Amino acid sequence: MNRARRLASLLLIASLAGCGFQLRGSTPDSRLTFASVYVDAASGTPLGRELRDAVRSGGSQLAADPKAAAVTLRLLDEARERKVLTLNAQGQVREFSLTYRVNFEVADPEGKKLLPPQEIALQSLLSYSESQALAKEIEERMTFDDLRRDAVSQIMRQLARVSPE
Repeated sequence: MNRARRLASLLLIASLAGCGFQLRGSTPDSRLTFASVYVDAASGTPLGRELRDAVRSGGSQLAADPKAAAVTLRLLDEARERKVLTLNAQGQVREFSLTYRVNFEVADPEGKKLLPPQEIALQSLLSYSESQALAKEIEERMTFDDLRRDAVSQIMRQLARVSPE
């Protein structure tokens, strides 16, 4: 029985390797081409912390000074929006539209824009119920956290495509 499990595991691993499976972020395309990156974002914000962590895991060093870095990733704006999407017959909210926007740019040490100002806008729908107000508030916070993580991934993919000149 133990031998059959080992054989099944080996066959599964071989089939995954044969199909080209790789974990997200493990391809050479997702590695940053810069030796160092300065992240111009407030360090106390979740977005700033997650970007710094992503730069480190992307294979680059975090620079303490923008002049010493190969590139500067500058966060221009971050916004959360919540709009009422639908109402029920009594006029109570049934669904919200959540939007998370991040504006950023990438520049070299001389200030030349390697990537002009870009906007990433992510949206999610959230159902709502008055009887579950506290749970829905927590779900909204978690949804915005997921949207922020997705935005960080998109920023890092765009940063990986920037080539130093």
